This record gives sequence, structure tokens and C-alpha cells, in this order.
Amino acid sequence: MKRVRVIVTWLLQILLGPLFVLVGVGKFAQWDGWVSRFEMWGYAPWFLGVIAVLEALGGVMVLVPRFAAYGAGLIGAIMLGGAYTHLSTGIGSPMQVAPQIVVAAAVLALRWPDRWRGSPKP
Repeated sequence: MKRVRVIVTWLLQILLGPLFVLVGVGKFAQWDGWVSRFEMWGYAPWFLGVIAVLEALGGVMVLVPRFAAYGAGLIGAIMLGGAYTHLSTGIGSPMQVAPQIVVAAAVLALRWPDRWRGSPKP
């Protein structure tokens, strides 16, 4: 059973990590389009830069076993903020970020016990 946990954990990390590195970097590549979205949602343009850096950082962290739980928590928090933004503004759907929240929560749950018990990391 431990082997299945290790495989599932790594598969989820490999799905989540590169995705968020690309999403974060992509926000810089398509800056003008993202600035208009952030302004439409009521956020200042500088906040886009913060979110882009945090998304890319979270993506990198998820790929490093020692930091994977923290990266997943960071990504989950950002995506919860995205869901709140969609709900509070009525622009877009919180379901757009639901899959990312679920995967981030799964990585967090699978990796976090390692932090507390000192068990070997998958």
C-alpha cells in the first residue's frame, strides 16, 4: 500500500508542479491580458505580479519532496482566493479552479504526515 501512495503522490506532484510553473510564467508572458482581468476583478496590476511569482514558486516547491506540502498549501491558498474572486465578483466560475484545489489538497494530505512523523518521504 505504501508503494501505491508513493506513486500517486508523485503523479499528483508531477501534474501540479509544472502546471503552476507554466501558469505563473504565462501570466508574465501575457501580462496585458491578465492585467485587464485583474482590474476587472478589482485588483491592482501589481497584485498580478505577486500571484504570478507565488504560482511559479508553488509549482517549483511541489516538485521538491521536502517542500511539496508547503508548495501544495500555497497553490491551494491561491486557488481558494481565485474561487472567492469568482464567487464575489460573479465573473467566471469557481469551478474553474476546483480541480486544482482538489489536487493541491491531495498532495498536501499525502505529504504533510511526513513532516510530523519523520517518516521516509515518497
